[in-house]
Amino acid sequence: MKKYFWAFKMSFAHMTTYRLNFFIGRLRSVIVFLLFYFVWLTLTRDSGQFAGFTTEELTTYVVLITLLRPLVFGDQSRRIAMDINDGSFSQYLVKPVNHFIFFYFRELAERALLFFSALVEIFFLSFIFDIQYTAPKNLESVGLFFLGIFFAHILYFVMSYGVNLLAFWSRQAMGPRFLFEWFLECASGLFFPIRILSAAWQSVLALLPFMYLIYAPVGLYFGWFTRSEIQGIFAAQLFFIFLAAIITRIVFRRGLLRYSGEGI
Repeated sequence: MKKYFWAFKMSFAHMTTYRLNFFIGRLRSVIVFLLFYFVWLTLTRDSGQFAGFTTEELTTYVVLITLLRPLVFGDQSRRIAMDINDGSFSQYLVKPVNHFIFFYFRELAERALLFFSALVEIFFLSFIFDIQYTAPKNLESVGLFFLGIFFAHILYFVMSYGVNLLAFWSRQAMGPRFLFEWFLECASGLFFPIRILSAAWQSVLALLPFMYLIYAPVGLYFGWFTRSEIQGIFAAQLFFIFLAAIITRIVFRRGLLRYSGEGI
């Protein structure tokens, strides 16, 4: 395991080395948070609620998705496509490392740093703007919330890893990844609670893995779901993790047959 912890440390050091890029990224995060915060604040200004949500619920939702984004989503896996395209991927074929686990630890370092940065930002912004929060119903909701985050964290990485493997077939793998990320953010509840949509759209999204990344864990925090719905959420998360893992493994093995190490 030492080699994987080394990957974690190197990734962490790399992110903190380029401080300007890091702070620009954090500034963007703060701007996005304030944008969503004031949008929901404006929509609830007159009646104190919007689409069945109170002001406190919506502002809490914004805070939670700001904290969940770095925990669930990551950018390090996009380097997989870059490594395949420039031939750097060959080094992992001759080293005694599992490529999947190696990149997971690299991405884990990024997620840890960004999460704690977001936590500090939210602390100060909450103090400055006197943000009011909605507390979870009980301790069980908190436990289910963290369990949902864990499964969402794994699900995203497996899916993201698999999408980047398209670079075995095309040098334009960033295009499919961009579409994947764009649709994922829209369908995961990152921009708005899925409950705002009609029942028909909610049923469609329930058949896809994306809403189980953000909306479902946040809903577990608020206690929006019945006992049977909670069981369905965890079953769906495990099913999609298992399905994505199988597809990714198949794509990886077939991709290796096409890989030529071009660019070395």
